[in-house]
Parts: sequence; C-alpha cells; structure tokens
Amino acid sequence: MEHLREEREQIRQLRNNLESRLKVILPDDIGAALMDGVVLCHLANHIRPRSVASIHVPSPAVPKLSMAKCRRNVENFLDACKKLDMSVNIAYSGAYLGGAVVIITLSKELKDMKRRGESYIPGLWH
Repeated sequence: MEHLREEREQIRQLRNNLESRLKVILPDDIGAALMDGVVLCHLANHIRPRSVASIHVPSPAVPKLSMAKCRRNVENFLDACKKLDMSVNIAYSGAYLGGAVVIITLSKELKDMKRRGESYIPGLWH
C-alpha cells in the first residue's frame, strides 16, 4: 500500500514539473498523454534543445497520430535519452507505452541526476 502511495506522489510531482516546464496542461490519464511520445520528445528538447530533431504532432485535420508515428516519437525520445546519458528503460509492445512506467522511471532517473549533481533541467527540483 505504501509503495502505491509513493508511486502516486511521484506521478503527481512529475506531472506538476512537466506542466510547469513545458507550459502544457496534461489530462488526468497521464499514461495516455505520454503514449504518443509528443510530450516526451518536448521534454527531451527542453533538457537539451534539438535533441529530438523531428516530432510528429497531431493537427486539427488529423487529431490522432498513427501508431507508426507514435512509435517513432517514442523511439526518438529513447534515442535522445541515450545521447543525454539517461538510462530510461521502457518496455512497450507495438504502439502501447506504459505511461506510468515511463513517469516513474523518468522521475527516478531525474532524482538520480540531481544526487549526482547533474542538472539538465535547471530548477526542476524546488
């Protein structure tokens, strides 16, 4: 029970940080918001500009990305993480991406970076 409470708190903290840094409002289902990889790619570019050169984003004409474009966004994010020496290990099959797993893994990695004295995102920790 304590573990679940801790995970929820980590998700809440990361949601607040993502929203404040990227100037976006994420939906209640943050896993679904991360599934297409758009927010993840923007996060990578916030950490280091141009670390993801191309991001597929929905448009008013096509509000939902194809599974191939979602997958490509996630792969671009993972490639950027490698370039940033961030070890984000995410298991996903097809276009499904476990958003909560991404958040918790990314949150832990960012906290580890802080402990090592690395600050890719200035002011991320209050």
